[in-house]
Amino acid sequence: MRYRACWISDLHLGSKKAETELIYSFLKRNEFDKLYLNGDIIDIWRWKQAGLLKARNTQEHINVVQRILKLAKKNTEVYFTVGNHDEFLMNFLHDDEIRDFGNIQLAEKIEHTTADGKRYLILHGHQFDLVTRTAPWISKLGDRGYEFTIWVNRVFNRIRRFLGMRYWSLSKFIKCKVKKATMIIGSFEDSALHYARDHGFDGVICGHIHNPDIKLASAATSSKKTPVYLNSGCWTDRCNCNALVERADGSIDLIHWDGEREVILKSTDPDRDGIYFPTLEELGEERGCRSSSAPCETQAAEA
Repeated sequence: MRYRACWISDLHLGSKKAETELIYSFLKRNEFDKLYLNGDIIDIWRWKQAGLLKARNTQEHINVVQRILKLAKKNTEVYFTVGNHDEFLMNFLHDDEIRDFGNIQLAEKIEHTTADGKRYLILHGHQFDLVTRTAPWISKLGDRGYEFTIWVNRVFNRIRRFLGMRYWSLSKFIKCKVKKATMIIGSFEDSALHYARDHGFDGVICGHIHNPDIKLASAATSSKKTPVYLNSGCWTDRCNCNALVERADGSIDLIHWDGEREVILKSTDPDRDGIYFPTLEELGEERGCRSSSAPCETQAAEA
């Protein structure tokens, strides 16, 4: 599949929680006019873990970095917006400038205009997180708790797989069911939308909270030009592994990547929810078994 633009965030390369195989397969199997690395791409908080990874796992992290550099070297415009886990990169920036590092553009925030003329603000999102801004030590403590949850989740799912049961995400369950977590997520979204509205954007695209979503303005507020909220999720949980992608018509879809294909979860075009778009490899295979070039459709399954 070729995308006009793509947003991925929270890869956390260098840490044990990064789903490097899925990240690499997504970058390898698809093509991008513009690729936005929307923060927490390199996890400097867990950089010591990089030296503790097995040789095979270390190579997987290197492969992802090499793939990104290869995309940048070719015809893909690559933009890197700084997150709180790779905040050391802010040392290379001043105010709102955009720095050119080879073929990669580095910035704290940047603007993207879609094919249909809508303006989106792109930034990691930690700027809207009160805990990260005022008490970073609490944020780092919470990160350790999250990493422990990911570890428990992987052990738990190994047992489920042995018993022939499907994958189940503990971290996703906590975010959906724990009242305090849902309140924090809601406050984060409100802050991001408020900032986008005050600065005249049609929408805001962020990451940070590892909660992928697209929220459109309701019919009651659409006349007030309420911005669209989009979050690209993360790549630390196989249940997520999400990206935001722009189609040729300017619409943006939230997709889940399972290693071979994408499934649309939500879209800024409500008529496209649940449509499955095949990968480049599958398109080639389909040419040999059927004459129709129209993409097949399927209901988006719960990850």
